[in-house]
Amino acid sequence: MDIQKTAKEIGVFETAINLSFVSESPEVTQKISDSFPLPSTDITERTKRIAEWLLSFGKNKYMFLSPEIAVVEEMAKAATRPLEMIITVPCDMDEDAKTRLANNLPIRVTTTILEEPYFPTGFFPGNGMMVVSGYAAGGRTMIFPDTYRLIEHYSGFWGKKAFIPYTEISTSARYDGWMELNQQRVDITWRSNYD
Repeated sequence: MDIQKTAKEIGVFETAINLSFVSESPEVTQKISDSFPLPSTDITERTKRIAEWLLSFGKNKYMFLSPEIAVVEEMAKAATRPLEMIITVPCDMDEDAKTRLANNLPIRVTTTILEEPYFPTGFFPGNGMMVVSGYAAGGRTMIFPDTYRLIEHYSGFWGKKAFIPYTEISTSARYDGWMELNQQRVDITWRSNYD
């Protein structure tokens, strides 16, 4: 079970939601404990609250630097205005994975897949927002290396950049395959106490 590969293909939120159904299994916990922090039991509700929080910024375009299908679906359900979701994928993503991603995108909103190194058209600070996902560990922002590369590539975007953690753990643990993102690279971070 390569949990990180799955998360890179469908997003950390969708992966966490799927894991929440089997997270009490000692087998599952043992298999993923070194590479993926277990989600809290309220991950589905957390995803809805994050979607509402992102919508509260009033943007029309949201550029996700990982394929966060679950968050996009929740935003589509809650939206009261036309939205465009841009899912950015690394240039080295497997073609089969891109096809599976394209087949699983929500249909309630306009959703496009943008392959690195291209830039979205009509995406400006006034109408758009960049969204980065990962986990929070003792105040540290942790993301996948592919996401870090995308942040560097799209660093010229002067608009709002938000970090949305699928889980917040109290220790500053760094799991295998993750890296820390300097907090100054994002403008705002969602916290579970925002409600």
